[in-house]
Amino acid sequence: MQKYTFNSHFATDFEYIEPKNNLPTVLYLHGFCSNAWGQKPETVKQECIKLGLGFVRFDFAGHGSDSDNFTNADFNTWINQASEVIEKVIKGNVIMIGSSMGGWISMLISIKYPDRVSGLIGLAAAPNFVKYFESNISEQQKQDLLTKGHFNIVNNDFSYTITKRFVETALASCLPENENWPIYCPVCLIQGMKDASLKWQLVLQYAEQIISEKVEVKILKNSNHRLNDETALRELRQSIANIVNI
Repeated sequence: MQKYTFNSHFATDFEYIEPKNNLPTVLYLHGFCSNAWGQKPETVKQECIKLGLGFVRFDFAGHGSDSDNFTNADFNTWINQASEVIEKVIKGNVIMIGSSMGGWISMLISIKYPDRVSGLIGLAAAPNFVKYFESNISEQQKQDLLTKGHFNIVNNDFSYTITKRFVETALASCLPENENWPIYCPVCLIQGMKDASLKWQLVLQYAEQIISEKVEVKILKNSNHRLNDETALRELRQSIANIVNI
């Protein structure tokens, strides 16, 4: 597997497939405490190859191939990685596809590069999810954050490690709660109703706040936060084709 060393000096597994006929390149961003090599990104890759799109995926610093560095990375690190790939690797238009936290970062990237991003697909996108920890963690978890610099969360979908460094940098990058979000490209948000990490109703709020007039929401009754069941993967493949053809 190819390695890419970022300006931040983190080196992670990286894959780049060039587009055909000047078509856009899909940049896939994985979720928090996940990696870029599971069933969802592989599905995206195969659909990109089928459609002639370019494709890029990589592990965020401290994740997957770089998991030993988890406590040394933070939200700013991950935003800067995505920005660097757009500025230095990808040529032409970009379609952002982000899972969970990757969906949040995809939104921030779409705002940062409005002239480059031509489409956005959010898979259980979780903008501002760090704020959940302010009001829903236990006193013991708060104490662990202060004394140990981290705490753990376990639910039916995932196990998460939350560091103080992540909390501080992610809070500084939260999208405004009572304002429109300046995302102008076509957007598709796919959300499962059995998501144990994110209240599925929030996706409707996100759709309302996005400025773009071309926002589609797909709510899947029997899918969870992973969105890796066959129904979710089928909707993902269709959404990629739809975004390309808009």
